[in-house]
Amino acid sequence: MDSYFKGKRSENNFSVGYLMSALIILLLFSVLALISAVGIYRISIEGSKNLLENRAVDIAVSLGFTLERIGLKNELFPELVATDKWDDLAFLVLYDRSGNVLLHSNPLLVGRNQIDAHIESVILKKQPEIHFSTLATREEVFVLDFPLHLHLSVQSNSDTMNDIIDFEQSSEMEKIEFIDNAKAYCLRVSIHPYPARTILRKANFQLVLIGLSLTTLWILTFFFLWSWRRNYRLEARLHKQERMAALGEMAAVLAHEIRNPLSSIKGFAQFYLENTTDPDESADFSVIVEESKRLEGLTADLLTYARPAKLNKEKLDTEKFCQEIKRSVAHLIGDVKFHMSCEKLELYIDREKLMQVVFNLAQNAVEAVSEINKGEIWFSIKSSGPVLTLMVEDNGPGLPLDVKNRLFEPFVTTKTKGTGLGLAIVDRLLEAMGGEISFMDREGGGVIVKITLPCH
Repeated sequence: MDSYFKGKRSENNFSVGYLMSALIILLLFSVLALISAVGIYRISIEGSKNLLENRAVDIAVSLGFTLERIGLKNELFPELVATDKWDDLAFLVLYDRSGNVLLHSNPLLVGRNQIDAHIESVILKKQPEIHFSTLATREEVFVLDFPLHLHLSVQSNSDTMNDIIDFEQSSEMEKIEFIDNAKAYCLRVSIHPYPARTILRKANFQLVLIGLSLTTLWILTFFFLWSWRRNYRLEARLHKQERMAALGEMAAVLAHEIRNPLSSIKGFAQFYLENTTDPDESADFSVIVEESKRLEGLTADLLTYARPAKLNKEKLDTEKFCQEIKRSVAHLIGDVKFHMSCEKLELYIDREKLMQVVFNLAQNAVEAVSEINKGEIWFSIKSSGPVLTLMVEDNGPGLPLDVKNRLFEPFVTTKTKGTGLGLAIVDRLLEAMGGEISFMDREGGGVIVKITLPCH
């Protein structure tokens, strides 16, 4: 039997180790997957930004060459925005150093002054700048402000910027006279971020998908852990019950075999005790009788613990029941004060088993307070709806920490002569009656034992 339980413990230890390894692997996988998803998302953002920037730079460079070649034509930008080749264009603007609009995809805006910080920075630093801008339609567009150095000719007698030179219709003298070598301009290219947003949507979808997958995986993992823990507890309880059943069977057999010869020994000892006149022999036979009675109590406890508890319900008057308890523990109390409070009730319950439960608890309380001065015990019975509550309190030293978790195990005791079956029997009887028992530390020292039973 020992090898059987050792094998079960080894199997459980192996299962726990395997489970911990699987959890560590799952955690590492989740961390790597999350890092990978975040990395891909950031790469997608950078890639979409680079896509827009490269597209805008390509358009700006091409326009720079075109403007250098054909000059400033009012119809150029509207035609470019309207063409299918550059369908992602939102608008085009060419500014001079003063922020005046030389060309615009909307011809009505040519000649206006729209200077802003981006244009000034691009012309002064001669470095392109990118930013996002919101149109009047509340659409967000990607904007590239690109510096251009163009050799353009303009009319000398022009007082405004609305008269743009057409090089094809100008004379050679006009072209030479009005050339402005390497004059700085700012070309604003605004494009719709449709391709970039498609990439971002895919990246967001991928990130959400990975997040949902990991969340589902961990939910399933926690459900598996909960199920495994529940099965592990049930299995441990089953093993304990198997061991207790085997121990109970062995105890019942031993108690039954011991009872008959023990009765004979006690009977002969009592016979010789009554017929002897020798004081020494009388003392010896008294010891035999007392120890035989103690062993009879032990065998009775063993049989009570080992046998299945069968209920024998009957009517019970709580006031009479409390008087019986008081008489039963009277020889145990000594100098201990015993306080009793019983609510008058008529119950239908197993009287003998309830009496044994209360007597065992009262005996434990008396033994706990017998070692202190002014020991007191409080016993009460009351009802709360369909529940009967019994309380046994004492002002003793309390329960040791190492015993609290093993209260109902057989043969666990702090007494020098105790058998450790009292609370085990109480637990067995209460389980048969459908009741529950709990232990609490009493304020000021001692223990509070609370029993709840269904009452009819």
